[in-house]
Amino acid sequence: MASAEKTILVTACGSSIGLEVLRSLDAARTNNTNAGSERIIGTEVSWWGTQIAEQYCDEVIRVPRGDEPEYVDALNQTIANYGVDLAFINTDPEVESIAPVRDTFAIPLSCPTQPSLASCIDKQVLHEELNGTPFCASTVTIRSIEDLEHADRSFDKPFWLRCATGPRGRGSIPVEEIDEARFWIQYWRNRDKSDDVWLAHEFLPGRNFNWTSIWHEGSLIACCTGQRLKYFLSQVAVSGITGNVSNAVLVQSDYINETCMEAIERLDERATGIYSVDIKESFEDDPIITEINGRQAFRPYLYTTGGANFSRIFADLHLYGIKPADPFFDQDAQGWEIVRGMDHEPLFRKNDMTHREI
Repeated sequence: MASAEKTILVTACGSSIGLEVLRSLDAARTNNTNAGSERIIGTEVSWWGTQIAEQYCDEVIRVPRGDEPEYVDALNQTIANYGVDLAFINTDPEVESIAPVRDTFAIPLSCPTQPSLASCIDKQVLHEELNGTPFCASTVTIRSIEDLEHADRSFDKPFWLRCATGPRGRGSIPVEEIDEARFWIQYWRNRDKSDDVWLAHEFLPGRNFNWTSIWHEGSLIACCTGQRLKYFLSQVAVSGITGNVSNAVLVQSDYINETCMEAIERLDERATGIYSVDIKESFEDDPIITEINGRQAFRPYLYTTGGANFSRIFADLHLYGIKPADPFFDQDAQGWEIVRGMDHEPLFRKNDMTHREI
């Protein structure tokens, strides 16, 4: 018998990630009895995001942006008004706004609980937590010209420079000369009218992976790995990376599983929530963690197509106490590929991964 109606909230439901969370929940409706009895409420800031998401939602509510002071109050009011049982938080500004009061929410949220949430927001905090491990890149925090000169002496060229906070590779650039770095930091500070902290890292030339996972009270519930192959507008980005993938494939990798599990356990022995880990390989092909997002990232619907429907798994866990028998989805999911275009719906196909070494 189907359970009583539950209400799921999907924030930023017309955004790139929010929309794929909705599509993943919708994809499960045909073969999941619980999904058919759920009400889906979305929140959005724009008319066009609202219009895009309406086909997947019972109702879409307009709210302030995640970086506006009124956001948390509006989120709490929406939860109360609609009797929300569970919420997916889908953008970095929303996660940052929620962080100070994250553990006061009475319902399950997709973003991690404290104390690990701070490491998912600030790359400097993450580096401090992982420093000394084999999967942490050599890093210098840049607050002054002296720090920049130290980084210039410490690293081979090029080295990697990026802002400590922000999504989509904000401010990322490979640096050959210290004058380039000085100009670049000043350009961003003038543009954004801020004194952001910057990080200089050893350059990582290898493959680019994402590892998405669900944890509950220190136990791994589900995980899967994807490899980024191409990016939108990479030819006009100074770093060659835009953070918006146009071609990706799901892969199987024991060493990525082991590395990311160790990292999350180091951040919080009772880790709870969704963690999306980005990895780049070093010159020696070692996996190095570059950032961790406290939300779904990469391409959630590619994972869903491969059988790792993280949105559905998270909902089933917290609403019905159901969890997968095996947390590792990568063996069956490997080979599923996505090609995204600006003028067409995403295309999916299953490749033979037999001879691909990861």
